[in-house]
Amino acid sequence: MDKYYIACFSLLLLFLTACRENEFDKESVKEFTLSSAINGSNYHIKVALPKNYPSASEYKTIYVLDSKWDFDFVAREVQKQSENFHRDDVLVVGIGWGNDRLDDYLPVPFKNGKGLADDFVKVINNELIPKLEKDFHAADSREDRVILGHSAGGLFGVYCFTNYPDIFGNYLCLSPSLWIGDQIVLSNEKKNRIANQTRNGRFFLAAGEVEEGGIRPPIEALRQILDRYYKGFSQEYKIAKGLDHLGSKKPNIREAISFYFQQH
Repeated sequence: MDKYYIACFSLLLLFLTACRENEFDKESVKEFTLSSAINGSNYHIKVALPKNYPSASEYKTIYVLDSKWDFDFVAREVQKQSENFHRDDVLVVGIGWGNDRLDDYLPVPFKNGKGLADDFVKVINNELIPKLEKDFHAADSREDRVILGHSAGGLFGVYCFTNYPDIFGNYLCLSPSLWIGDQIVLSNEKKNRIANQTRNGRFFLAAGEVEEGGIRPPIEALRQILDRYYKGFSQEYKIAKGLDHLGSKKPNIREAISFYFQQH
């Protein structure tokens, strides 16, 4: 009987420890709805404030796509890394879904998605970013803005890199679905390369070792393109060993955030 209770107590400790590891200070999260005049959609926005806010005159921003899935995990990791690096100047901004995610994230129609990425870019650049600058002291330079996305969200991040490079200076793109639209985003990169390759910034690209289907080859192609043509970007390429598309997401988010903090 004693062994039974000891085993149960040990399991309880493990559970409580796991719960603590997934917690962050939710009292520091502010929420609002962004009603877009550009595409008529309503976006639920979450902003995780750093400790001692507002102690800095301006704040760097990490914009997280698929906020419902990933905001809490990213906010916790940023909180932990901020403590490790003695930083208190980073906001985490979670962007909820105003439309179907394939409408907003993809530049071309796919399945039921309408391919309205260009409108979504305008929502972020013309409406969300100015509000963050006005209401939350967000810095107004591309160098201080980060976009983080996985899968279709990762594709959107790469699309911003190739077609709208004035918005973000830092890209954390995890398992981006570059195969969509006959690899149209890679075609955009080639078309815009001469103008874009003089820029500076940071680019973290990642995938799972056992990604399903044809996801890996275009990601590897992008890695080679970045390495060859974008010398002004600090870069890291990470493959999560033994993990697939979904299984690699959290480990690669953790690596991406570490990369970002190590570069500043």
